[in-house]
Amino acid sequence: MSKEPPRSLRAIEQPAEIERLLALWAAAFDEKSIPARAKPRLRPAATGRKAGCTLWQAKVAGLDMNICLEEVTSNRWRLDHGNQGALALMDGTPVLLRQWYVKRAPTDASLSAAEIAQVTEEAPFYVTPGVHRGAPSERRLYQVVADLTQPPEAIREQTAAAIARQTAANEKFGFV
Repeated sequence: MSKEPPRSLRAIEQPAEIERLLALWAAAFDEKSIPARAKPRLRPAATGRKAGCTLWQAKVAGLDMNICLEEVTSNRWRLDHGNQGALALMDGTPVLLRQWYVKRAPTDASLSAAEIAQVTEEAPFYVTPGVHRGAPSERRLYQVVADLTQPPEAIREQTAAAIARQTAANEKFGFV
């Protein structure tokens, strides 16, 4: 693991773009040879737990990547870090991300960079929302699930690798 601090990626916070990118990710698994349990399950955008929050639910092989945008003002949205997933731009390329956290007794807990380094050499990322609200924007670390510009086979391989990394983290630091 490098000693460089985690890079900060800019959140994608346009609802139509989130819809498009999640559909693109799910379409990479649209092949008859892939068992249903290994295909992403997406739910259409709906009102989230919080008022003014639109929630997209995405899950694959037990890995939840729900994305929630809070409406700040008309046509201005902000990523809510209270959910596991995010879409962001990495060097101009859209990527699907998932927070590094595990279930721990008695609560859920975000993993630190040092803990992440014990399960993978892949560097974690912060996701910075476009509209700040006083709270530090770089408090949760994310892993890349998939580069959404890649061919379907690569998206599936990257997603499988993210699931494996999360499984390793759950086994090492989680409450079972």
